[in-house]
Amino acid sequence: MADTIKEKIENAGEAARDAAKKAGEKIKSGAETVAEKAAEAAKAAGQAAKDAGQKLKDKSGA
Repeated sequence: MADTIKEKIENAGEAARDAAKKAGEKIKSGAETVAEKAAEAAKAAGQAAKDAGQKLKDKSGA
């Protein structure tokens, strides 16, 4: 009986480890996606600021 309980505990531990690993992988993937989107947004904002600056420069005749 002790072996059966021990095996159940070991199996539960392995299942918990696997679930934690999968959750960690999903979190990492999500974080990478968020980082990529933030980088793209920052680049777009920088380009928009550059374009606005160029328009002001063109209008002022500088």
